[in-house]
Amino acid sequence: MGGLIIGIILILIGVSALTGIPFFGFLFAVVLIAIGIRMISRRSVSSGWHWDDYSHDYDHSHAHEAAPGERSIDEVAVFSPLNRSYATEHFKGGKIVMVFSGGEIDLTQAKADGTEIHLEVSSVFSGIQITIPKDWKVTSTANVFLGNVDTSAVQGGDGSVTLHLHGEAVFGEIEVRK
Repeated sequence: MGGLIIGIILILIGVSALTGIPFFGFLFAVVLIAIGIRMISRRSVSSGWHWDDYSHDYDHSHAHEAAPGERSIDEVAVFSPLNRSYATEHFKGGKIVMVFSGGEIDLTQAKADGTEIHLEVSSVFSGIQITIPKDWKVTSTANVFLGNVDTSAVQGGDGSVTLHLHGEAVFGEIEVRK
């Protein structure tokens, strides 16, 4: 955690130097934006409409299984952890969006619906670890901007199912492992 904070501070200093904006002014602006996003996300949940349109439930703070028969991932996590396990017979892929978050997606019990699965992951100032079954292969076309997409632990293999990873890591990390 300490390395993450130091890394973010170093990035902010670098952006400050590139833009000519004084560091403390830039840091103050980033903090105000983060607080504003947090306040809006809390107010939205209590004001009548819910994040359910964008995710399965608002409280992602603990690991739990997806609903039985759920065939795809559709998750959004903003300023909150995301820990999910999918154990479905007909998994099709899906989309994950994470902003200032972290978490794990466990697909080890998911059975593919076909030979190809497409998963789009957007990680902005976030980190996500995706665990896949041992017989899956992975290809990645994810874009990276001052982040990391690590599929080295799952390269190669002659699996019958191929997971195609799309999306982006902006100041974030996406790791796929078996």
